[in-house]
Amino acid sequence: MGSEQPEQVARSQLEEVVLPFWLENGIDTEHGGFFTCFDNRGRRLLSTDKFTWSQGRFVWLLARAARLADRGLLSPGRLGAGSATLIGHAERGASFLLDHAVGRDGRCAYVLDRRGGTALDEHGRPLPAERSIFADAFVAMGLAELTRYTGSPVHLPAIDAIVRRIADDVEAGDPPTPPYPLPPGCSGFGARMIVLNARLDQARAHEAASAGRTNPYTDELRAARSAMLAHREDGGLFTETFVADPGMRDTILARHRTPGHALEGIWMALEAGEALGESGDVGDLLAGVPALCAAGWDDEHGGLFRYVGVSGRPAGGPYEDLVRRTWSTKLWWVHTEAAYTTLLAAERYGDREAARWFDRIWDYTIGTFPGGADGEEWIQIRNRAGEPLDEVVALPVKDPYHIARNLMQIIELRELRSQGGRT
Repeated sequence: MGSEQPEQVARSQLEEVVLPFWLENGIDTEHGGFFTCFDNRGRRLLSTDKFTWSQGRFVWLLARAARLADRGLLSPGRLGAGSATLIGHAERGASFLLDHAVGRDGRCAYVLDRRGGTALDEHGRPLPAERSIFADAFVAMGLAELTRYTGSPVHLPAIDAIVRRIADDVEAGDPPTPPYPLPPGCSGFGARMIVLNARLDQARAHEAASAGRTNPYTDELRAARSAMLAHREDGGLFTETFVADPGMRDTILARHRTPGHALEGIWMALEAGEALGESGDVGDLLAGVPALCAAGWDDEHGGLFRYVGVSGRPAGGPYEDLVRRTWSTKLWWVHTEAAYTTLLAAERYGDREAARWFDRIWDYTIGTFPGGADGEEWIQIRNRAGEPLDEVVALPVKDPYHIARNLMQIIELRELRSQGGRT
């Protein structure tokens, strides 16, 4: 890693690369909301459509960046924007979503045009009305992070309605999960993880807006944590997709695993456990961290595979097609989420094996994804050898969310250590 500490590298990436790119190119000052439909290298804006998924995420990262700036963990001078500017952009983004995307029943639009109206295809026809619990959740999480900054309860009703809607959908089975819906009867880890993430952010929003009073959704947070951890297997891996039909247990859909997803879920489970005051399963969760890293690591080229266990008979469908086609790619979010989880395990819980994995993953991440001479910001999608791929992952957007979130989490984690917090 060289002489610089991880938090120093994370801060310089945020201040010099990631946030300046998005503050310059991503803010729609005319109509509100954010531009995210750039190519993988960040050189061309391909569309002014606004996917709700990324709009909510953008609100989140701006609000979190404002909190770090206020604490001296990000420099307004280097960003070219102080916390007032950052939070102003976040509030206008929230207004765009509330005005155009959020329904009274907690359902949200999936994609909007630049003005907040119905998005059109290349032939000028309205895109089909679609919904995804992931898009809904990111709206709620963006509003929740904004609430943590302002302390105002104004957005709590919208947050609660959205989170209740997605939690009910997941519990009922077969929730809408575009852009890669699962076959009927299949239960995805990602759906349960997003409910936990939304419940965790909801809890923090209520705490911020109610002067520290008890979170009214404690039971729901505990249930969401338990539901996600039901995917945990012996040996530390997580089942990505529960398949109800016994005749499909030998398929790629049932057999594949997503180590990066599971590592992301572990830090949420650890943080939710801390919020709930429950630590009985911490040892089991920590034991899973090196197991997941080892399962996903590419011994030939380095880095973490997107998917592993891609074997068995085909079952068909767009999600399985994605798994088969992209299993060996190296993606930004897999690596930044793994970096934060391994550092959390090492710093907060003293896990030495996780510390060794952090060093390996962090070196690969910082050595591979920042664009450098090849482009601006991070080139987020790479092939197995780490070379840039001009492809689409999930949505046709270049999304800074995981990069910014995990870099800010690393900075905050090291701040806690420097103040004498538990490591």
